[in-house]
Amino acid sequence: MSKSIPRVDLRQIRNETSIAAAIRTVNAAFSSDPLIQWLRPNATPWAQPDKSVWEWQYRRIQSVMAHGRVLHSASVDEMALKFPRKQKDSTESVETDTTLDTTLAKEAQSSITSGISCGEDSGAVVFLFPPKEQLSWSLSRLWLMWKLFWLDILKPAYDTGCKELRVDQLFAANKKGLESAQAQYSKKTMWYLEVVAVHPSLQSRGIGGGVMMCILEHVGDQPVYLECTRRENIGFYEKFGFQVVDEVELLDEEQNLKFWAMVRPGK
Repeated sequence: MSKSIPRVDLRQIRNETSIAAAIRTVNAAFSSDPLIQWLRPNATPWAQPDKSVWEWQYRRIQSVMAHGRVLHSASVDEMALKFPRKQKDSTESVETDTTLDTTLAKEAQSSITSGISCGEDSGAVVFLFPPKEQLSWSLSRLWLMWKLFWLDILKPAYDTGCKELRVDQLFAANKKGLESAQAQYSKKTMWYLEVVAVHPSLQSRGIGGGVMMCILEHVGDQPVYLECTRRENIGFYEKFGFQVVDEVELLDEEQNLKFWAMVRPGK
């Protein structure tokens, strides 16, 4: 598999410009994700400009930087040159190359027609959490954690489009699933892959697989836990050694949602 899938280089985000580029990509890539739509019924889609969503997402990325790692690739323009769009062979099935969303062409086009160029957005973004025992500490990380502590008290940021009860239910399910996986595969070595986002304008180029290759090189032989929100993407993860360990259903009076907890056992 490594010979057929081009590797995508990822680097850690370290400045405000990179954070902004990552936010735009995550918002575009997850705008029509089933889980996000379930959490935000009737709200303005993430792909459309919204001040509260931007402030909340900015704070969220800072939090991941404090407690884990935010990785991103080169810009959309650079990635488009490096990974030209694949020609579809009518005799072969077309394989999904992103892990979370493959239906965002209209939203990507809307950003272009509205005068907002996506060329400087991150081509791909990853939120990755190592085991606490392996989290490297530094003065900059401690400073960021202290800063976020006071910001959350003095100036909290919210995604006002979310239904609070649904968010609470999701957090409870996530905690239960991760703790169950840690108990089975080792708490001291289990990584949590929260987000893999490929910009919608880069669909069908094999970038999703290349991002996964880089992630797995990053974690080595250690186990990895993730949650898949689309049934059709389960096969994609399975090709990288992940296995479904649980099917979770979030219940709501108006609408239910399923997602699949998956683990790559490691060695």
